[in-house]
Amino acid sequence: MAAKRILYVGAAVLFCIGLALFVWAVFNVVASTANASQSHLLSAGLGYGIVALIFIAAGVGVVLAAARAGKTEVVQNVSMNVDLPAQTKISQMTCRNCGGALKPENIKMVAGAPMVVCPYCGTTYQLTEEPKW
Repeated sequence: MAAKRILYVGAAVLFCIGLALFVWAVFNVVASTANASQSHLLSAGLGYGIVALIFIAAGVGVVLAAARAGKTEVVQNVSMNVDLPAQTKISQMTCRNCGGALKPENIKMVAGAPMVVCPYCGTTYQLTEEPKW
């Protein structure tokens, strides 16, 4: 929150400087048109006007940055539960490379597919379901 306040104060300072330069530019242009012999005041007034617009645009940019600051990303955890039929026999899962016993911690979901990482041999493979016939 402190960063947002600093950004808003910075934007206010940029707006004030831009407004002051804009007023200065307007008075220089008015003074130069009243006295036609001072054309350098006209060019100086236009220069101040351009700089004033840059300061005001920077203030708008800082306000937009402050408005976006502090937005957080929402992370969702998804749990999947499998409901097994009553007569299901559960057998020990083993690594298809070395035959080591696998635990549920060795299975991770990666891009929607169950991946097995063997803690013994380090083999990584996708878990597939064998046909039941």
